[in-house]
Amino acid sequence: MRRATVREVPPRAYLKLLGVSLVVCGVFWVGFHFVQPIPPRTLTMTTGMEGGAYAVIGERYRQVLARDGIHLRLLASSGSVENLARLRDESKPVDAGFVQGDVGRVDTGSKLMSLGSLFYSPLWVFYTADSVLDDLSQLKGRRISIGPEGSGVRKFSIDLLKTADAVDGATELFEYPMAEAGKALKERRLDAVLTFGSADSPMVLELMNTPGVRLMSFSQAEAYSRLFPNLSHVVLPKGILNPGRRFPAEDIHLLAPTTNLIVRSNLHPALVYLLLEAAVEIHSGAGWVSPAGEFPALKTQDLPISDQAQRYFKVGGSVLYDYLPFWAATFVDRMLLLLIPVAVILIPAIGIMPWVYTWRNRSKLYRWYRELRELEAELRTAPAPRETDRYRVRLDQLEEGIDRVRVAVAFYEEVFLLQQHIAALRQRLEREGPTAQSPAPLA
Repeated sequence: MRRATVREVPPRAYLKLLGVSLVVCGVFWVGFHFVQPIPPRTLTMTTGMEGGAYAVIGERYRQVLARDGIHLRLLASSGSVENLARLRDESKPVDAGFVQGDVGRVDTGSKLMSLGSLFYSPLWVFYTADSVLDDLSQLKGRRISIGPEGSGVRKFSIDLLKTADAVDGATELFEYPMAEAGKALKERRLDAVLTFGSADSPMVLELMNTPGVRLMSFSQAEAYSRLFPNLSHVVLPKGILNPGRRFPAEDIHLLAPTTNLIVRSNLHPALVYLLLEAAVEIHSGAGWVSPAGEFPALKTQDLPISDQAQRYFKVGGSVLYDYLPFWAATFVDRMLLLLIPVAVILIPAIGIMPWVYTWRNRSKLYRWYRELRELEAELRTAPAPRETDRYRVRLDQLEEGIDRVRVAVAFYEEVFLLQQHIAALRQRLEREGPTAQSPAPLA
């Protein structure tokens, strides 16, 4: 009796495995380059007037981002209104900018988002009157600089002056930039200047120390803050500038909107993270009108707050960025983004792989088991002796077919069992010939 042999998995099966591996690698490559592209190394920010507070703060962001290899390009502007207009105009190559609250309303389907409030931008009202003024209504009929077109101070100034009933036919409004307005005030060509700026702004400090120039302390600051929800009532504490001289000599009550960091919604998440990290480093300290830790914060916004910023302020930054260089952390973060959905698919697939593997190998033997059972059933009908040769031929064909079967080593036992059944059936055929006695059925 010729015994069939079992063949191991051929080399071409390994070629198939290699092909599948290449396909998987190709999927990862496509995902790596198109699911979330590599973050650019250049970021463009629109700030404010040259020499102004926004320009100074933008320079600090540039220095912080440079540590991670990001080049921050700074664009000067007239202020918040122009910054917001640039961000809304998709033809402008701008990624981020400083915008004061309430300078613009949310558009339907806005493609902008806020990363939070960075600091208070107090409204400084300097004037040259001989008597003390404590409300905007007292500026009626005077010469007032309200800031240039496109600046946030101009919009707030007009709204506040109208609410205070300070705008009439005798009131003259001028749109001077801050430096020119300060010069005109010192030369008495203006009676008052309304300007926004950080407390350490050079022009603010210069005007506060100019003889004959006074800083208005709003006696109705709380009322204005309730009429204008985007304005906060803040206090410049007595002696904060020079405790030894007790300067200022008393608490000064001011109105201040928050300055927000606005970005386009398509800004790469890794760059958003770097901006949030820079904001914490730059703005978390104590200021003249705010305690340490108050900023950056998720205060009331005119634009939707970034989901990434909400997570950042709620649970903190990514551990990856704390322990790895920026570009290495970005690479790992992107790979995790790919691996998580792949794992969701692969884990259930891995669970059924043993079943598929077993079925795939056993299915190669099902045909031969079926033919062997059919042959056994025919022998039970006690055919004529002349049919014996035909049955021998069929058994030979079964053995040849099994000899061509390729299964994994783990299934050799089942092949051997099938061969034993064929051998047993052949022995009965040789010993007894086709008789009425039926051979024992296969197990």
